[in-house]
Amino acid sequence: MAKSELRRDLITKRWVAIATERSKRPSDFGVSKKVQGDCVFCPGHEDKTPPEILVYRKEGTLSWKVRVVPNLYGAFDIDVELEKEKNGVLRKMNARGAHEVIISTDNHTKSIYAFSVEEMNDLLWACKDRMRDLAKAVNGNNEPKIDYIIIFGNQGESAGASKEHAHWQLVGLPVVPIAVWNEIESGREYWAKEDECVFCKLTGQERESQIRIVSQNEGFLSLCQYAGRFPFETWVLPQNHRPLFEDGSPKIIFSLAEILVDTIKRMGKILKNPDFNLHFHSAPVHDRQHDRYFHFHVEILPRLTKEAGFEYGTGFYINPTSPEEAAKCLREAEL
Repeated sequence: MAKSELRRDLITKRWVAIATERSKRPSDFGVSKKVQGDCVFCPGHEDKTPPEILVYRKEGTLSWKVRVVPNLYGAFDIDVELEKEKNGVLRKMNARGAHEVIISTDNHTKSIYAFSVEEMNDLLWACKDRMRDLAKAVNGNNEPKIDYIIIFGNQGESAGASKEHAHWQLVGLPVVPIAVWNEIESGREYWAKEDECVFCKLTGQERESQIRIVSQNEGFLSLCQYAGRFPFETWVLPQNHRPLFEDGSPKIIFSLAEILVDTIKRMGKILKNPDFNLHFHSAPVHDRQHDRYFHFHVEILPRLTKEAGFEYGTGFYINPTSPEEAAKCLREAEL
């Protein structure tokens, strides 16, 4: 199988990327992580990554502060045709899309727990710039190549990070992932019953109660999710109705940078810098019919427990820490 494929599960409706090229990654064969001086993400090793797609340089210098490069072992390819195939009840298509690495600092030893608001702001702008650029990609018939874009970061080995050097990733997809689609469907169903946005209703109620709020500013609030799957699972949501992250103004992006830095620092202080996964759920790139009942949001999932047979077999989760107590701990952290 030369190219990656997207295969759709008939029962769960999940799409799975069968990406055999990624089996060539050194991390898949037990090779230790690259240390400073040997790291391909460090300054001076730019020739060891694919050519950069985007770079932000430090003012008045040639030194960079954020670089974006194609993932060397990417699961998706922007240049392939979207050929679909059915075999009885089974369905697949070519894995057309994009897979990029956002190297978020030139400092190998700098953890995201130590990021300043300005550094986070640069990282968010790189994400925004790449999302807006990929949204313009079209095929020969002037049809969009990308239907959905997700930004995610894996902090630490137990969260899936294959390199120590701080970085996030971007994946552009030809379909909307089931996790996001389920959120969209929930928003649509609530709108049909109540004629209002469920995310707006949720943020309003959480502001009133304050018991699960971790931090807030003019543009955003962070809260420990009422039915969080994991201990200290924290969501960052806009205070106002905003379906698309990539449409954010400079003021909104900076406000998001402020609350992400504040929330992550609180998590680091209370939980001693845990490994975590972070991902953005924004609205689909081109389909605007869902905008009225969907908010973009960021989910931060500390890796404090492990899923096992019950979770895998049922889709249920057992969270041993109440979101209310988690929020209180984070809120009261002395930074």
